[in-house]
Amino acid sequence: GLPPQEASVRLTIFQSTFDDLWRKYDTYSSGEALFGLPVKEYPVLVKVKKELNLLQKLYTLYNTVIDTVNGYYDILWLDIDIEKINEELTEFQNRQEGRIA
Repeated sequence: GLPPQEASVRLTIFQSTFDDLWRKYDTYSSGEALFGLPVKEYPVLVKVKKELNLLQKLYTLYNTVIDTVNGYYDILWLDIDIEKINEELTEFQNRQEGRIA
């Protein structure tokens, strides 16, 4: 397996390439419809789009959590607000649970 940071970078690169492919699909489908041709369906393409969307949400949450937790290392002991940290972590947990459902 890949480390999560590497997977996130690769996802971003692949997402860009896939977006180009999706635009072409959309354009060609519109052209087929315009000229009265049967619109060719690509169920695998639609499935990949949905999976990429879910992965994007997952890695966005992952990166946000990592950035937030890394920011805790910069806080002086005197300035720690445990309640705020606890609220942030609870919010992350709730966001994660919402994505699974």
